[in-house]
Amino acid sequence: MSYLGIYLDQLIEKKGLNSDAGLAKFLQISRQHISRIRKEGTLSDEKCLLIAKELDINPLELFALVRARKSKSEETREIWMQLHRQTKRVKAYILLNSND
Repeated sequence: MSYLGIYLDQLIEKKGLNSDAGLAKFLQISRQHISRIRKEGTLSDEKCLLIAKELDINPLELFALVRARKSKSEETREIWMQLHRQTKRVKAYILLNSND
């Protein structure tokens, strides 16, 4: 499973969906497309944005992850992954410090 599958699992849990079939219906894509996302780690910008909104995360987190997967060069891939990690850390920082 691609790292993107973790986000799909979070969305299934948050929305109370029973399976990938329910997720596919929610995202208005085929069940086979969900399998491809899980296997290949690719997703359209529109679906990244929808998932990010539903999970209340920065869309850059998903955009960067998908771009990293698509990158041909190792250097470019690493830059996208750095952005992905930075956006996750920002949210973690905000959550940790929101009780102050």
